[in-house]
Parts: sequence; C-alpha cells; structure tokens
Amino acid sequence: MEPGTTLVNWQQAFEGYRIPQTRAIEKQLRSSAAQNKEKLRTLVGGSYRELLATAQAIVVLDEQTRSAEDHLSSIGHNCRPPQLDANLRPPPADRVALAQYRLLQRCCTTIALCLRDDKLLLSARLMVVSRLLLKSLNDQEATAKCLDFLRGRLTSLRRQLLLRVDSKLNNPTSKLPALLESICSYCLVTSSSADDALAHLRHLRLEKIRRRLTASRQPSAICEALRYQLSSLQSFRSLIGLPIIEAMNELQRRPILADPSIRNLETLDFDRIALLIPDDIRSFAPYFRRSAPTSEELQSKFESWSQDACRALSEALRQYLSEMSHVSEVLELRKRLYTLLLPSYFSTPAGSYLKEQMAQAINEKVSVVCRMQGAQLDKSTDLLLQKETRGEPALLLWDEEIALAGLDAGGNTLIRQVRKRHAGHNGALSKASRTLTRWLSTANATLNQLDAVSDTRWRDILEEPDEDDEVEAADLITELGETDPKLYKETLAVSLREAVLRHESRIAEAAARILNEKSDISYIVASLRSIRLSISSLKHVSPEHFKFDRFRDIVPRLQQTLANEVAEQLSWRLRSGDRAGKWDTTFLPDNMPSPRAFSTLRHLCRIMLDLGGTDLWSPPLVALVKEAVRLRIFTSEVKPGYMHTDFDEVYLGIALDRDHAEFAQDVSNRKELVRSAAEYWTRTKLLFGVLA
Repeated sequence: MEPGTTLVNWQQAFEGYRIPQTRAIEKQLRSSAAQNKEKLRTLVGGSYRELLATAQAIVVLDEQTRSAEDHLSSIGHNCRPPQLDANLRPPPADRVALAQYRLLQRCCTTIALCLRDDKLLLSARLMVVSRLLLKSLNDQEATAKCLDFLRGRLTSLRRQLLLRVDSKLNNPTSKLPALLESICSYCLVTSSSADDALAHLRHLRLEKIRRRLTASRQPSAICEALRYQLSSLQSFRSLIGLPIIEAMNELQRRPILADPSIRNLETLDFDRIALLIPDDIRSFAPYFRRSAPTSEELQSKFESWSQDACRALSEALRQYLSEMSHVSEVLELRKRLYTLLLPSYFSTPAGSYLKEQMAQAINEKVSVVCRMQGAQLDKSTDLLLQKETRGEPALLLWDEEIALAGLDAGGNTLIRQVRKRHAGHNGALSKASRTLTRWLSTANATLNQLDAVSDTRWRDILEEPDEDDEVEAADLITELGETDPKLYKETLAVSLREAVLRHESRIAEAAARILNEKSDISYIVASLRSIRLSISSLKHVSPEHFKFDRFRDIVPRLQQTLANEVAEQLSWRLRSGDRAGKWDTTFLPDNMPSPRAFSTLRHLCRIMLDLGGTDLWSPPLVALVKEAVRLRIFTSEVKPGYMHTDFDEVYLGIALDRDHAEFAQDVSNRKELVRSAAEYWTRTKLLFGVLA
C-alpha cells in the first residue's frame, strides 16, 4: 500500500487490490499496529506503575482493615459470657446415623433434579458425598439393611450421569466450558485423573467415528466423519494446558460441602443437620493424581489418536471408492474432502498425515478408474473378433421390408440402411462401431474432467500459513492443482495407449491367423472392415503416439488375398460359360468394345460388389485387383476368353491401368487405337464405378 493511502473498510482492500497485495497490506497493518502498541506502552508505562503502586497500597490497607475487624470480632467472641448448658458430649450415634441417612436421601433427590436441569458438575459433587455417606452408613449394623434401595438408586443415577457426560464429550458442538464441566464430572464420579479423562474423551470420539463409518459408507457419512475428526482435534488442543489445570484445581480448592453452590441447595437443607455429619465427610475435598505431561507428549497422543481415526476413515473411504466406477464421482468426493480439511490444515495435529492418507486412497482409485477406462476397449475388440462380423451385409435399399415400411418410421430406417451400406456394416459391426464411439466419448469426457481439476483455487481454501509453513503451503497447492492432475492425465494416457496397442495386436493376430489358415474370403473382408473401423475411430485418441504399424503390415497382405480371390472368381465365372458368345469381328465397330470385353468388366464389378460391397474398395485395393486381373487375362492362352478385338485389349488395358507400352504393339495404328479406347473409357467408366 502506498504511503498516504487510507482504507475506510475491508471491502475497499479486496476491491482495489489483488489477493497477494491484500495479504501484504494485512501484514503491513499488523506491523504498524504492533509498533503503535509499543509506543503506547512506553508512554503510559510511568503512569501505569504509579497506578499499580496506588492499587497495592489500597490492597494493603484493605488487608489491615480486615485483620483489625477479625481481631475485634475474636475479642468480642471471647468476652461473651460462658454458656451454662453447653453440651460437650458428642451427639448420639442414632441421631448421627439418621442425619446421614436423611442427607443421603436428599442427595439422591437433588441429583435427580440436577440431572433434569443438566447440571452435571453439581450432580457429580453430590454423587461423591453420597458415596461417602453410603460407606459411612454401611459400616453401621443398624442402617446396613436399609441401604439397598438407596444403593440401587445411586447406581442408576451414576449410570445416567455418566451417559450424560459421555453425550457431552461426544457432542462436536460442545464448547470449552461444557467440555471442562464434563471432564471434571467424569473425574469426580470415576476417581480418575485428568489424563484418564482425556484418554476417555479420545476413546469416545474415536469409537463414534468408527460407528458412524460402519453404519454408512456414503460420501455424506465420510465427510461428516472427517468434519467430526477435525473438530475433535481442535477441541483437544483447546483443553490442554491451563484450562484443564485450573478446572481441576477449582475442584480441590475447598471441601465439597463447604462450597456455596452445595450449601445453598434448598432441597439439601444441609445447615440444619450439618453438626450431625461427621467431620471426615464435611471436610472432604477431592484429590486427583497430578500429572503434567509435556507438550510433546500431548502432541504425540493427539497425533496417535488422529492416525487411528484416519486409518478408520481411510478404510471406509477405500471401501466406498471401490464401489465407484466414474471418475467424476471420485473427483467430486476429492474436492469435498479437501474443502473440509484445508481450512484447518495447519492448526490440526497430524493434518499432513490425514491429507496423505486421503490422497493415497483417492489417487489409487483415480488410477484404477483410468485403467478401467482403457480396459473397456477390450469389449469392442471382442465384438470385432466375433464370427458374426462376417455375417450378411445390410439390406438392399430396394428391399421389400424397407420399401413397404410405414411413413412414420420408413425414413429413419432408410437413412440407417444407407449408412450401414456405405460403411459395409452388418449388425455385429454396427454394434462394435457404437461401442467404440461410446468408449471414445467416455475417454474424452474423462480427460475433460481431469483437466477441470486444475481450475479449483486451492489457495483461497487453504488456511493462512505462518511464516514457517509458507513452503509447505506452496508445495501443497502445487500438488493439488498441478501434480495430481498431471499424474491423473498421464495415467489415463498410458491406459489408453496400452488399450489401443492391445486392441491393434489382437485384431492383427486374428487377421494373421486367417491368412495362415487360408480361411473363407468372408473372414478376410470382415478383418479389413474391422481394421478400417479401428483406425478411423482410434486415430483421434493420441495421433502423435499411434501409427498402427501392425495394421499397416497386415492390411496389404489381406488386400492382396482379396484381390487374388476377385481375379480367381472372375476366371471361374467366365470359364463356367457365363460369357458373351463369339461374335464376327466384321460386324463390330472399330471404336467400340465387344460384348465379351464389356461382360468381363461387368462381371468384375459384380464380383467386387458381392465380396466387398461399396465400402471396401479403396484406391490401393482397387489397384491390387486390377494388377491381379491383368496378370490373368492378358496372357496369350486365356486372352480369347476375355476379349475379341485389338480394341478390346486396349480398352481393358486402360480400364485395368495397364502400361501403354504393352497395348497392341503389333497393330499399325496403335496410337489411334489407344486414343479411341481412352475416349471410349472416359465416356463409359462410370458404368463400372468401383473401377473408375
């Protein structure tokens, strides 16, 4: 903040400056306030010392006055006339026993009333007096038989009191005075020390955490258990040291029956029978075993308790996380847990241990979910490897079922069939395609959710650290906002890469087995379609890592096998007699192919469509088919079965991408013939779409 700048209210600091500047302003203001306080202390030091001297003189005069008044009172007491009927004998035993019995009855009644009014400490003090009276009366034969009812009632009241005490100690909303009162009551009733009472408090709260986590494994129960654990640790910190020492000293300062809060109870009516109560009961003051553990010992106990509670919380968290299958749920729970922990991170004993346990459980689950995300690709692989993928292709567009479909659903059915025929899908391939699409969308959604983890401003949630904790705070923010998201995304990327490589390996191995076993050509076609579907779908997962080398090695072999099959079926079909008859070449035009050449191309296209539909014939595969057909039909032995004239040979050569140097070399008008055949192919090639 610049010199001379004045802030009217705190809103102005947040509106006019950024968060780091606001923190610097806060430190500057605190430093200025400390300097001004020191100056003020120096200025008023002299006057304050004079004021203390005056106050000390007043205290001395007051003590002298009290001493003089006590002395005058004792003189007056000693100067009174002697009592002639003074009874120096002790009261009769039966009157003493009756007075104790009456006091014991009144204590039972008063304890019940105090419990009704939630006065636990007063009830505990009366419980101690009742215990002394019960012991005194039990030693006397005359009253021993009459105490069974009162003993049973006191046992019931003691049980109720301890239940109330445990309830107060278990309550996370109990403030420091209520906790101190409950601890003192527990010490009085059970004759325990302060350390024993604190150990009981820790045990109660740990058991409550375990019961809550056992009863429910839902996120709300886990968050509530974490909130309860953090509030318990804060309560433990507030109890140690001076508060509990002063509370225990207050209990031992005076006898219980000399306390004004006891003597003023109307239901007790103690003053009327005070002289009949034995001195050991009237003068009884509770005594507790003194123990002064060091701060290191207390810190160690709290951290040990926190670790026990954290283990229970971590176990419940792991069990709940094991039932999750979506990364969004895990990340949402992660945010909720850290939002609860970070506001009291540095002031919580064993806060770092608690954070490490939660982080370990959550990070392991995120890694498992990411690996499961990759493993889900295996379902698509299994679908592609099923025998059903080589089933019948989609229905013809002029099929009766499609043509006669109703107007309400016919359009959608036609569109689906067009898409299926275009992609060469049957039912199994369509299902595999949908599965791959869902897998990709889920993987992208998971990646987007992992990217969103870095958007949380953990610095605004984290507790303001001290100077010694600045480095730890910076490391923690970096871990939550950068390291963890990076680890999550790397795990997901590795899982996806392994899944895609595994998918590629299984498909390629299946295709290699088909080639080695010389299976039916339909398996070759199904393998090519599966590979094409895999590449088109998975190439977007990680383009810089996936080159599909195994697919690139196996696809040419599959295509070559399919091309050879096309050429073989063409030869078989023409040999079987399904060809045009012999024509007299004198009746054929010079610039047109014969019916036999035209029939050859027509049969070739039909075979290609029968084997691979309209989707499979990529330019490399068509080139292989043309090469395989060229090797069969242009040999001198079989050439007459496919063509009649030189024009047929040139025309088929152009259609099958034959080298021009091989066209009708013995023909005189070779150039003119090639030109005419090329022009005719240009006009008619659309009749043979897969070859064009």
